[in-house]
Amino acid sequence: MIQNRRRFLVDTVAGASLSAAGGFGSAAPTANAVQCRITDERSGLPITARVRLTDARGNDVVPLGHPSALAPDAQQGDVRFQSKRFAYVDGNFSVDPNALPLRYQIIKGYEFVIAEGEISSGFLRDGAITIPLSRWSSLAGRGWYSGDNHIHHVSPKTCRLEMDAEDLDVANILTSDFTLDQAEFEGRLNSLSGGRRLIYVNQEFRNDHLGHMCLLNLKRLIEPVKTMQQHDYPLHLRVCDETHAQGGYVSWAHFPSWPGVESPLDVAMEKLDGLEILCVLDPRAFPVFMKKVVPELEANHGLHLWYRYLNCGFRLAATAGTDKMTTFVTVGANRVFAHVEGEFTYQNWINALKQGRTFVTNSPVLTFTVNGHDAGATLRFDSGKQRVAQVHAVAESQIPYDRLEIIVNGTVVAQATPGGRRHLAEVHFEHTVDRSCWIAARVCEDMDGYRKRGVDFQEIHVSRGTGLSDYYGTRRPETVFAHSSPIYLIRDGAPIRSWEDAEYFVRYMDNAIHWLETEGKFARPADKQASLEAFAQGRAIYETNARESRIGK
Repeated sequence: MIQNRRRFLVDTVAGASLSAAGGFGSAAPTANAVQCRITDERSGLPITARVRLTDARGNDVVPLGHPSALAPDAQQGDVRFQSKRFAYVDGNFSVDPNALPLRYQIIKGYEFVIAEGEISSGFLRDGAITIPLSRWSSLAGRGWYSGDNHIHHVSPKTCRLEMDAEDLDVANILTSDFTLDQAEFEGRLNSLSGGRRLIYVNQEFRNDHLGHMCLLNLKRLIEPVKTMQQHDYPLHLRVCDETHAQGGYVSWAHFPSWPGVESPLDVAMEKLDGLEILCVLDPRAFPVFMKKVVPELEANHGLHLWYRYLNCGFRLAATAGTDKMTTFVTVGANRVFAHVEGEFTYQNWINALKQGRTFVTNSPVLTFTVNGHDAGATLRFDSGKQRVAQVHAVAESQIPYDRLEIIVNGTVVAQATPGGRRHLAEVHFEHTVDRSCWIAARVCEDMDGYRKRGVDFQEIHVSRGTGLSDYYGTRRPETVFAHSSPIYLIRDGAPIRSWEDAEYFVRYMDNAIHWLETEGKFARPADKQASLEAFAQGRAIYETNARESRIGK
């Protein structure tokens, strides 16, 4: 699974003493320290990466100059998850020679080979130890650039180091009512951006009943900023409109865990550009918050809810973010790749998100086309002409998974099992377009085995969780997962419709209306009435959708 296993030997000389915590990281580097360098195998130049060191007993050792213990504060720049300690280094680090031998693991995102090996006494090369990393994939070379759309409590300086180490192209730091970084907002790219690393301070707008939203590409913040909206009105419809008026992008934050009261209304009114399908909670786990408004909860996890929206004809691209706010989470552990047309700029990347040219992943590299077209495309078919679509998907991952699947309107229609060094799976599939539909590809690891071992997918910051979280820190346990945004196949101009799914959201709206009537908090009776009228309008859209579906049958 992990390539580039090497053994390196160094001379043993005097150095710093052990810290009280059992690590070697509290002391500053000295002249006697062993110097280590991480390089790009092709260029030979130093590259930033995330490093884990362990001694012969398996105890964590930190590079000299790094703190021995970590507070949860995400500003520190190192991470610890599943009882494993990692240090972010800018290509160079040093260790106490008295700590040798040491095992190392070096990770740089998803597309560099994870390096594992040993540093031992006896050999120096050019006065330092050099550990080369090799790149096995280059999605940027094909126009695909990665982003984490949901980051908190990290300064742009710290974020730049971490995104360099995780090979992340775009970082959206979100100021919000619970953060203290509102002054960092500039309405443009942060000055620490450069080359393939773009940092933009944006906003998460929150109401713990209605739901949370990520607002990107903002030129001005949406009020209120420093306090959470105290009442359940105004609705998020207003926030979406204000964001779009300034050229911004709106996605529903951590959708699987928090679909909230308002998401079906905002979808019906076509106010959302995307849903955070991969963020905080495994997409196939069930909502954690505001569960009472979700009908048939135990059969409707976040992924299924997304499919139901798509089956009603709403075009919602998949997006992703970590909701990182502590040192237990690695920036970019959940990320979205967007296919950029032309020059890689922040605006062009946002344009790609809006057009649905995306896939989300927590490790696998996914390629998906229909008739040669990427995610987000709309293909039209006529009854009197060729109605066969050529579907092609390829997935590769350094971390094992179980299946690559092709999904049509929420149903698995083809799949392949991975194999080989990087768990390669490939599907070629011919789909006869007998009705309008959407098609997507997804990569899955089974959850049942973890559940049998007692893994709670709703628990935060567990000491033992999943195989994925041996390498990447996420707030809750996640299985290996990737999913493309859909490609839409339209036959004879007919919309995509599902009576069953439209009826489901009628019931969801009924639950939401009941909640507003009985538990909603409003400053004035007129505000409550306006909310109920808006939800009634959204409910009518799903009812119309259901009628069209019946007629279509």
